[in-house]
Amino acid sequence: MHQTLAELRTRCPVGWSDNYGGFWTLTRYHDVVAAARDHTVFTTTQGIMIPPTGTSMRLVPAEFDPPEHSAYRKMVMPFFTNKAIALKQDMITGVVRECFDSFAAEGHVDLVPAVSDSVPPAILAHYLGLNPDRADDMRRLMMEYLSSARTSHDVKVASAQRFEAFVQREIDERIDNPGDDTLSQIIRVALSDENGGPLTPIAILGMIRLIISAGHETTVHGISSLCYRVLAEPGLRDRLLQDPSLRTTAVNEALRLDAPVMHMARTLVDDHDMRGQHLRGGDKVMLCFGAANRDDEMFPEPDAFSLERPRTPADVTFGTGRHRCLGEHLAMAELSAVLDELLTRLPDATIAPGTEIRWTGGGNTRGVESLPVIFTPEKSTP
Repeated sequence: MHQTLAELRTRCPVGWSDNYGGFWTLTRYHDVVAAARDHTVFTTTQGIMIPPTGTSMRLVPAEFDPPEHSAYRKMVMPFFTNKAIALKQDMITGVVRECFDSFAAEGHVDLVPAVSDSVPPAILAHYLGLNPDRADDMRRLMMEYLSSARTSHDVKVASAQRFEAFVQREIDERIDNPGDDTLSQIIRVALSDENGGPLTPIAILGMIRLIISAGHETTVHGISSLCYRVLAEPGLRDRLLQDPSLRTTAVNEALRLDAPVMHMARTLVDDHDMRGQHLRGGDKVMLCFGAANRDDEMFPEPDAFSLERPRTPADVTFGTGRHRCLGEHLAMAELSAVLDELLTRLPDATIAPGTEIRWTGGGNTRGVESLPVIFTPEKSTP
């Protein structure tokens, strides 16, 4: 995939595809950033997914432009600040540690189902305050919904409806019997007169659906890619063990190289010219974050993993501008906790012999499909 994107950046940085009804593709860093930051030319109100999802419900606030977007985002922002996530650090660490406890004495494991697929939904359920008995249902329905992106329209619609029914039940229960959990607090704010509220029932459903789905698949793929890089890059694990201060840099660099969200979509408000191409109002435009993160005009040796890479210019792993990922701090906390546990609990883990690394994803995401590893079993304490 990245070889194809590199060729597009060089030969056709603003290119047209006939797939899914037709769309333009932006692969250069400056073009992607400019489009992501200018809602007057590139709007999100006509959808942010190519191909489109199986529902006409708009995602709140992602599929709104100012002033609505600003008001809606302000409603939920307090629940996802660095400070708010820091208050949940013990929970995050505990969930990750319990996950590793389940296999550390075995000597072998596939890190994708055991860690990548398991940690994000467990943390999300704890964070939002979902009934633990429903965490597995949430995970199953999310996976069905997200993996249906490239299936038939009928399958997409059916999976979206099942997932939305689950989310609606959680909302209804908290409206009838509000608690002090995070989800109840978000719904309470959405129903109040603050920041442009109260929201309509369909807008509340669109908001909570986005929080749950966006907080799952992207982090799943981010964890799988991070674990792969730590085990595959020569000398990286030793450096991270010797100098823990480099670990945040390692997480950022892994996400730059293997962006969990490869692209998002916009729609042209009016005709617009870019790099000699004439884009017409109403045309769909794909912003390729994964390609922008490897633009050699911005990142020297873009395909190499480097702990010395400066953070300026900033990558676009979490987007940029007003639509930058709301859950960035939660995702970074999860990935950092997994990295710490991987280095501490499985210090000699290696990718199992004969493993062929395959990349997978649904719709606009990408991650490692399977990552079997072997390691010295952890001795159980009596």
